[in-house]
Amino acid sequence: MAETMTQKERTLACINWQPHDRVPIYSPIPFDPIAWEKGTLRSWHDSDNYRAVAPLVAEHCTFPGRYQAQGGAFARAFHMVPDHCVEMVSRETTGDRTTRTTVVHTPKGDLQTRMATDRDVTTGWCIEPLVKDKQDVERLLSVPFEPGEIDTDALAADRDAWGERGVVELSISTPLVCSSNIMLFDTFLEWCASDRATVERLIEAACERILIRLEPLLAAGAIECIWLGGSEQATPPMMSRKFYEELVVPYDGRIIEMVKSYGGLVHIHCHGLVNDVLESMMEMGADMTDPVEPPPDGDTSFVEAKERCRGRMVLMGNIELRALEFASRSEIDEMVRRAICDGGKEGMMLYPSATPLTWMSDQCCDNCIQYIESAVKYGEID
Repeated sequence: MAETMTQKERTLACINWQPHDRVPIYSPIPFDPIAWEKGTLRSWHDSDNYRAVAPLVAEHCTFPGRYQAQGGAFARAFHMVPDHCVEMVSRETTGDRTTRTTVVHTPKGDLQTRMATDRDVTTGWCIEPLVKDKQDVERLLSVPFEPGEIDTDALAADRDAWGERGVVELSISTPLVCSSNIMLFDTFLEWCASDRATVERLIEAACERILIRLEPLLAAGAIECIWLGGSEQATPPMMSRKFYEELVVPYDGRIIEMVKSYGGLVHIHCHGLVNDVLESMMEMGADMTDPVEPPPDGDTSFVEAKERCRGRMVLMGNIELRALEFASRSEIDEMVRRAICDGGKEGMMLYPSATPLTWMSDQCCDNCIQYIESAVKYGEID
């Protein structure tokens, strides 16, 4: 099939409910097209299985670029305290695991957290949370906020360097996640039920900090889209819709309103059971959401979600990473066919629920190839 649009043109046309030649395909593997073009692949990205999938990804997939120049301006790890208050005090490696101990200096005393990463695995684990009790909350919030500066020219350069490969997204964790991430999640859930005032103080502070740092970037015209991630923490089974309406909508809604006022796009990333919150996402003004997982991981079919969201919000889904790891190629072909064809091809992008975090098995490699080949086969829009 001949390509009649660039990846960016196709993606934007889909987001804006305009005619486009085929369903946009998002990569089933973590992929940096610039690194691929330069031949600078590292770790397990330089493996045979990764290299078997990469050429198809480069040819057929659209890429959600990231603004490298944003640095840690919106990092959730330390509730966006100024960089000069954060000090990594030790780094210890035992076998394949590296543990980093970081101290946050506050006017009311130091806070400590420890994070671990494993070699060739692109994720991390919290070994010791930053906030352990209510006194730690007071210590953290005693740090005066500093807006800092982000080089808007560098952001624009990131966007321009991405070119027609896809839409570049500024990654921001929802204020709720900026707050839950600094403590054990069970502690956060307990406080949501027993001490809402403390939770709301943290979420409000995170929201205000995001808005202060974000507006100059939007005003300078450097940002075309934001990725707002993590609100699944306020969906079932962790929380009811009531909590989503109270702890997500008022805060994410303000961020989305600001982005839309400057003509930007909003991509909400929300795993899990989203049936009860799709309407809230649309009312806030989201342009698209992923991954709209099928049951049992989700609670709505792609066909039903397409019907509900038609003309209002683009759906990105709904192929599970578990399927890419364990299904047969024929099963992947059928999953892709149904995701694309059932309920209409407009207003959707083919999207995996996640991508591999480490070395790919032969089966995962074969299924990622099948995912792309099937998407090309079924995705043309008449």
